[in-house]
Amino acid sequence: MIKFPDIKKLLKENKKLSNILIIVIAGLMLILIGDFVTSGSSKTSSDESGTADVKVITDYEESKKAELKSILEKTKGVGSAEVMLTFESGEEAVPAVNETDSVSDTKEQDNSGGTRTTTQKNSGSTVVMQSENGNSEPLIIKTYKPKVTGVYIVAEGASNNLTSLEIKGIVSKLFDISTDKVSVMPMKK
Repeated sequence: MIKFPDIKKLLKENKKLSNILIIVIAGLMLILIGDFVTSGSSKTSSDESGTADVKVITDYEESKKAELKSILEKTKGVGSAEVMLTFESGEEAVPAVNETDSVSDTKEQDNSGGTRTTTQKNSGSTVVMQSENGNSEPLIIKTYKPKVTGVYIVAEGASNNLTSLEIKGIVSKLFDISTDKVSVMPMKK
């Protein structure tokens, strides 16, 4: 059986060893506390920005619904209306890109008088980054809002076929979608 030395006895006998051990333990605790604080704060900031992105998209979708509902309710014969929109995808951001292209020509002659020409082309691109509040993020130059792909409308005046057809035409032109992507139903009385 292996016998281990008594740690208490070693620490009492060697003060230098006990001081080093205390410093090592304190250092490890500081590192662990630092990692905990850093990971907690970065998690919070990324969660907040993710929530902000969702809020912006939701606000955009809600504003489009409210605008369409307002326009329809002001149209003759439609009356009260409820609107539901479907979107193709989320918001798309286009970052700024730094593109580099280079061409180099090399001419070589060998001992027997022959000539060889080599052309080398290099091209590449990198996303331009910006620093904001200590975080490095891509520089966004353009943002595309999500495209409406389908509309469902319930309106009081939709029981009249002419009004229903006019509603489909309005929505088709507003969102640049075909009329088969627009459903119009009469409102329950």
